[in-house]
Amino acid sequence: MPINFQQLRSIMKESGIPVYRDAAPTTATYPYIEYEFVNEQHRRASNKVIADMPLYQIAVVTNGTEEDIKPLKDVFNKYGVEYSQFEAIPYDENDSTVTQFITMVRCNNGG
Repeated sequence: MPINFQQLRSIMKESGIPVYRDAAPTTATYPYIEYEFVNEQHRRASNKVIADMPLYQIAVVTNGTEEDIKPLKDVFNKYGVEYSQFEAIPYDENDSTVTQFITMVRCNNGG
């Protein structure tokens, strides 16, 4: 189901995991969601933009396992949000290993 940006934010918050744009504060506890704008596509007809479709990267950042993405997947599936498969990218943060489980969602904000 196509969703707009405001719907995407509301749905992510419904997962119960804290949501931040671009970067979480240093006081954030795991797991949390970070999202950021990636790119934008336009659908055009008769030389006019009829659909503005931004792409967002969404990462569940955790020091746990893939079980931590389940609440987000559950709400995405509940609302029919189309998302790419999650990919895990481990990295070091403050001398501990954390993992970003990353997916992409394209919104449709209309024209």
